[in-house]
This record gives sequence, C-alpha cells and structure tokens, in this order.
Amino acid sequence: MKKFIFTVTTPLLFSGLSAQIRHLTDTTKQLGEIQIVGSRSADRTKLNSPVPVDIIDIKSLQQTAPQTSITQLLQYIAPSFHSINGSNAGDAGSALNLAQLRGLGVDQLLVLVNGKRRHKSANVNWGGLGNGATGYDLNAIPVSAIDRIEILRDGAAAQYGSDAIAGVINIVLKKQTDHILVNTTATTRRRGDGVSTRTGVNYGTRIGQQGGYLNVSAEFATQAIALQPGRDDAGLYNGPVYGGGANTRDYDAIYTKDIDDAILKSRGIDRHFFDQRGAGANKAKDALLFFNTAIPVKEQVEVYAFGGISRRTSQFTAVYRLPGWTERNNTTLYPDGFLPAMDNGITDKSLAIGIKGKVNQWNIDLSNVYGKNDFSNIISNSLNASLGAKSPTTFNAGSYNGSQNTASLDISRHFAGVLHGLNIAFGAQYRTETYQIIAGEEASYIKGDLQTIYRIDTSVAGVPYLSNAGLLALNGLSPGSQIHAGFRPSNEVNVSRAIVAGYIDIEAKITAQWLVSAALRAENFSDFGNVTTGKIATRYSFAPWFNIRASANTGFRAPDLAQFYYTETSTSFQQGRAIDQVTASNKSAATRALGIPSLTPERSTGYTAGITSQPVPNAELTADAYYVKINNRVGNTGNFSANDNNLPPDVRALLLQTGTTQAKFFYNAFSTRTTGIEFTGSYRFPLAHGSLQLLAGGNFVKNEVTGINTPKGLEQYKYVIFSEAERARVTTNIPSQKITLQGAWSTPVWSLLLRTVYFGPVTTATAQNANFPKPDYYFQELKPILVTDFSAGYFFNPKIQLTIGVNNVFNTLGDYTDPAISGLRNPTIVGIQNGSAGIQPFIRLYGKF
Repeated sequence: MKKFIFTVTTPLLFSGLSAQIRHLTDTTKQLGEIQIVGSRSADRTKLNSPVPVDIIDIKSLQQTAPQTSITQLLQYIAPSFHSINGSNAGDAGSALNLAQLRGLGVDQLLVLVNGKRRHKSANVNWGGLGNGATGYDLNAIPVSAIDRIEILRDGAAAQYGSDAIAGVINIVLKKQTDHILVNTTATTRRRGDGVSTRTGVNYGTRIGQQGGYLNVSAEFATQAIALQPGRDDAGLYNGPVYGGGANTRDYDAIYTKDIDDAILKSRGIDRHFFDQRGAGANKAKDALLFFNTAIPVKEQVEVYAFGGISRRTSQFTAVYRLPGWTERNNTTLYPDGFLPAMDNGITDKSLAIGIKGKVNQWNIDLSNVYGKNDFSNIISNSLNASLGAKSPTTFNAGSYNGSQNTASLDISRHFAGVLHGLNIAFGAQYRTETYQIIAGEEASYIKGDLQTIYRIDTSVAGVPYLSNAGLLALNGLSPGSQIHAGFRPSNEVNVSRAIVAGYIDIEAKITAQWLVSAALRAENFSDFGNVTTGKIATRYSFAPWFNIRASANTGFRAPDLAQFYYTETSTSFQQGRAIDQVTASNKSAATRALGIPSLTPERSTGYTAGITSQPVPNAELTADAYYVKINNRVGNTGNFSANDNNLPPDVRALLLQTGTTQAKFFYNAFSTRTTGIEFTGSYRFPLAHGSLQLLAGGNFVKNEVTGINTPKGLEQYKYVIFSEAERARVTTNIPSQKITLQGAWSTPVWSLLLRTVYFGPVTTATAQNANFPKPDYYFQELKPILVTDFSAGYFFNPKIQLTIGVNNVFNTLGDYTDPAISGLRNPTIVGIQNGSAGIQPFIRLYGKF
C-alpha cells in the first residue's frame, strides 16, 4: 500500500534554509520532485533546473539492488558517477572507495550532507582512481541514514567553494518518524571468498507537536578477504620461490623448477600458499552511527543538528615476500617467506549544529559543521630486513589525521512580485582545515645498516683528524617495515589554514518561460591568497514539455594540506621486482633543490548546454553536453632514480636516508580538457496492482592533456615530471563510455529488478623501470564489458520482504592482464572498469515495523 506525504520540508543546499512546500509526493519518488542541489530557490525541481541534476532514491535501491555501499549503489545507477573497489589502490587507499564525476579527479568534486560541506578523508591515495589525491569517504555514512542523494553534474565552485569543479554530491538524511526500518544483506564471490555482510537499522521519533523529529541509524558491515579476480589460478607465482636471490628472476640451469618443487613438497605446501592478495577485497569491519534532528523553538524558528561517528578496521595484504628474496626476507624469522599486512584503523567523526528561521521575510541560517578523519597504521606479519633477525614482526607505523570546521551565515529571500519571481541569497563562511602526521616507532622506518663514514682531513696547522663524510648503506637490505615504512620524526607536521568566503546568488524568472541565475564567490586562503569565481545559468521553456538550458562557470580547487605536507615510503613492483620508493613533501628541501615549486590552486572553466523534456505523463528525458578545462592540475611526478648522477645532493640524501631507490613529488604538472555528453530517461507504467519503471542513462566522455608544466632547468626530465602512468590515469584509466539500462517491476507482493551496465574500454600504463630520460611503460587496453544484475523480492506481509539475486549474472570477468606485465605470476583481472570479481549472489531481508 502506498503512503502519501502532504507536507515536505526541504533544507536548501549549503545554507540549510528550509521552506514548507505543499506538494503531493509518493514516497517512491514521483517525477518532478523537489530538488535542492544547485539552486537556493525553494521551488526548483530536476526538470526545471538550469543545470543537470540526478536524484537517487536510496530506499528502493536498498531493497532491490545487489550492491550495499553508497559508492557501489551509485556506480550502477548514475551514468556520470564512477567508483571501484579500493583494493585497486595501494596501502591505506585500499580501505576507501573514492568517487569521480564526469571522469575528473576524485578531489574535483564536493560532497555535502544536508547541504553542508563535508570533510575529506585524511588519506593520500596511491594507484587506483586517486593517485596522489585525497577524496571523500562516502562509505563512512550509513546507507540506512540516507533518504536520497542528489548529484549536480556541473561546476559549482562559485556557489559552494573549492573542489566543486566536476560537480556536487549532496546526501540528504532521513527524517522519517513512523517506522523502525531493518535491512540486512549477505553476499559472496563465486569461489566462496570475499563474503560480505551489512546490517542497518533506522529509527525515527517525533519531538513535540510542531514537527520536530529525531532520526537515528546504526549499521554494521563485514568483509572477508578476497582472492584475486579472474580464474582459479589467478595471481599464482610461477617463478623461483626458494631461490632467486635479491633480484627476482626466472629459473636457470643451476636453480631449476624441479629443485624448487622438491623444497615446496618437503615443506608441506604448494604454490597457492604464495597467492597474491591485494587486488581482491580487504578484510574489514565497519561500525557506523548517525543521527538527524530538528526541534522548533518558536514559530518559524528551529534548531537542527546531524552527524555521527564511524569506525572501520581494514587489512591490506599485497605481494608475498618469498623466502628467496634475500634483500627483503630473513629466513630465521620467516623460513617460508611472509605476506605482510597493513592494518588501518579509520575513525570518522562529524557534527553539524545550526539554527534557522525567518525574520521579516528573510530566511536566516547560522550553522557550524565540524568533521575529522583519522588513520592509524599497524604493520603486522612483517619485518625490517635491515635489522636482521632482531627485527620486530609487528610495527606501529604512525598515524595521520585531517579536520575541517566550517561556520556559515546564510540569508535568502524570495520576492514573488519582482518580475515573475526573484530569489536572492548571500552569506559568509569561515573555514579552518588541519592536517597532522604522527611518527611511528623507530624500527618501522630505520635503515639498520646505515653507518656514518669518515675521511682523514688536515687542520691549518697540518694536524690530521677524522671528518664526517656522510652516511653509507653497508648492504642492500630493505629498510623499514615491509609493505609500508613508518613515518619518521622528520615527517611529522601539525599544520592548519583558514579560509574566509563570501557569496551572492541571484535567480530570476525574467518571464514565465525564462529563468536566469548567477553566482559570485570570493575566498581568501591564509596560505596562498585570494580566489574569485563566477557562474551564470539559464533555462527557457518553449512548452510545458520542452526546456533548453545552459550554464558557464569558473572554478578552482585548492591543493589539500596533505598534498603539501605528506611524505611516505612504500614498495612498488616493476617487472616483478620490488622497488622501495619515497614520496617527498612538497615543502621538503629535496623538492626545492630539484626545482619543483610550491603548489598552486587548480583553475577551471566549464560550460554545459542541454534539454529537458516530459513529453508524456510519467516520462522524462534529459540530455546535456559539457566542456571543462582545468589548468595546472596537481599530480604525482614519475620516479626519479638514485642511479641518476645529476640529482641534487638534497635529493640523493633523501634517497639514502630512507633507503629507497626512487623518489616522486607533488606538482602542478599538467592541464586538461574534458568534453562529453550525458543523457537520462525514465518511464513509469502504472499497473493495476503495481508499476513498471524503465530507466536509461549514459555518459560519453573524452579527457585530453592540453599542456605540461616542466619546471625551468628540468627540461631533460619532461618524461619524468609528467609520466605516461599519470597521463593514462587522467585520460584513459576509467571507461570513456558508460550506459545503464534498468527495469523495475513492483506489486504489493513481488518486486523484480533487471539491470545491465556497459563499461567502455580503458587503457592502463604501468611503469617498467625508471630509465633516464624516458622510462619504459607497458600499455594495455581492456575491452568493454557488460555487467548484468537480477533480483527478485517477495513480501511475506506488508512489513517483511525477502530478496535474492545476483550481481554480474553472466560472470563477466573482463580482460586478463598480459603475462608481460604480470611478471612471474599468472595473469589476473584489472578491475578498473567496474571492480567486478565475477558472479556474486546475495540475499537480503528488509523489514518495516
């Protein structure tokens, strides 16, 4: 039985202003519902908006879709949204599923909750979608707490500030007070690995008699470790296990496969003992608690608050350190080698408090929002090879955290008698951001064989004496805890910055058919000065069933504090060989000595033009073309090699001190141009005992590099400053085409979902070495794939529904990596298109009490 709500309270985006809107709305989300993202006007819908907006009903997806996390739910329903399993990234980044819009960076979109700016993750990601970038951890918010998600697919920095180059995601929390909602799901992968569960409870209660409410959600999720995607022997090591020495190599005339197999047999193990993990899914647990409340204190005035806390433990395991890798293993401690693990503890906290009301027809909202994200790093089942048999096997590698506090005053008013309606909004904001790195224990970063060397010098009087001549590594043993070395005391930072902003936003209906809006925003950053951005948008209605719209905007993204100050040492694999690398802080002496300047803001210009239409009742169509140009994008350079005798002394000292052989740096290295076309369409067939809804959507995007910024004096390093891997990451590492087709049939007793998503081809580039002046890369094109989902639900009664189904019904695995890049391991799947690991059945129980 359908339930109808006759009064909807809609908080306006960013300012949080509310308007009581009389609107007959089916809770299954009728077409033309009230939309709040991208406009501060109280009567904007996604069809009459001058900019493209998607409105995603989480309730229906949570009941029928195979996916359970926010990022995966959106991945399969929103054409311009892209996110994959975090294990495609390295180290701590594997604990996150970062998000992209329109093929742009994970740090070039802005996330809001109830219209308020949310804080980012403190982690700088390596590999995957966000190499060298920080992003938003959407999965730190329980799905059970979310009513809907609004995606603004247009640049909006002039309206909402830094990061909103690609668009804005606004998460609207539930306000319901009528039910206890329970949802529990279990799913597994095709080989019985990677079992995951998620259980959420949502409860709401009324406060007083004037519309006050308190809504609370709790959620708990588990994820078992997953094997490599692909066939059953994917990731199997084929080379020498007990031989091979420091340099990974194949068998030879002396150390044969027969000898290796005999040792394996004598140890009572086989080659699967050394299977690679790391590209499957992390072992993880999530516990989340969120609330949303508003309490009227007098007529047209209310106090509101929302926020929550989440805790995630995630264990990343990568490449097995084989017993024959003498530079990385000590057979006294690990006679059969070891699989190191990185255990991340992630705590996320947020709290928003505000008061809003109406004074002389002006809507006023005063608010403060605080958020903090904290990462701890414990390395287990590992060793510091340079310490020999005395090495610990568990290390505290340090921690880092970032916080954001935003105080806002927002004022708006609608003038019904001016033109055909005029809405004015303006306000001010004061934001502070912090970033901190805390060092790990000494054994987690030290190079135990690094010794001071001396030379004989002579005084003015001719007296010989010993003079310090620097440091020397006495052997080639790897330093620090394996998988991830700890932060050094010299890496510690505790920094902050302040941002002051003011904006004005005007929206006017010039005629009954013609809408024009404009926004202007000025911001001052304490660390690099002033930024001003603007936006103009328009929509014209030729008929009730046909509108055209267009917008133009300037935008910016301020480099995150983490990109200024983050330093780390980790291990990558190039042609099967482990290479220790250091990422240097942008503020370090090595960075300055090399000639790389301090980071500056990214600047953008964007244009969108399109149409919206409701040609017949229950149908809607939208189509939009877009163009985004971004100058001076921040990325990671390629790898500078210790074998290069031209490196400045400070860079060589950095490599020597950290025991690494390659170094990379943060830099505004390149500029890009993005063009694309997006479309959405839906049609709902009312049936005698239910409904059938058809959805279609697509995004076709092209990213191009338009310029490379080579620092003066580093022209010979142009192929290192901007590497082929970085070029691929920003141009071809995600599908350039994505098409979604979905049909959903529902009755009071049954529900069926059938969905197919087309993910276009991608091309990856993997470093083979750090040769000067141009390193070698391996390029691989991954063919397009089709992923089909199916589910069937049955209502035992109006309160309880059981759903079973399958993600990836046809077990589409995509391309295997070529043996040339897999080294001595069997090929596996590069899951960068959709993160799929093959067929995944699921079962779900949903209750409303």
